[in-house]
Amino acid sequence: MNPNNPQHWFIKADRDLGLANLASIHTPGYPDLICYHCQQAAEKFLKALVVHHKLPLRKTHDLEQLLDILSSSEPSIDPSFYDEALKIKNYAVGIRYPDPAGDPTPEDVAEALASAVFFRDFAKGVLGISE
Repeated sequence: MNPNNPQHWFIKADRDLGLANLASIHTPGYPDLICYHCQQAAEKFLKALVVHHKLPLRKTHDLEQLLDILSSSEPSIDPSFYDEALKIKNYAVGIRYPDPAGDPTPEDVAEALASAVFFRDFAKGVLGISE
């Protein structure tokens, strides 16, 4: 896969989201991993748009930073995008390690899946991907 091709980023993101969806159905006992893959999907959907607009792609897991990079090229980005990013931003790194707060709840998992779909729909629209 070519990292300069936004379609390839979209495919990788879709795989993360697909895995999260499958896990939520077949292995709901892994909420940390489901949420992690939701964050990864959202990150890659946004990176697909950064590549699409030929903007500088930084190595970051920070969804807000990616939205900041995109905001000059995508005027439809409004505070609701940042709200969605905030819902899943902490699943990028910390979720992969033991946490005294415990695992995400079923409500957290549903929210993470919905946020990933939000970013998928946005990327799909910008990239003109039809299904």
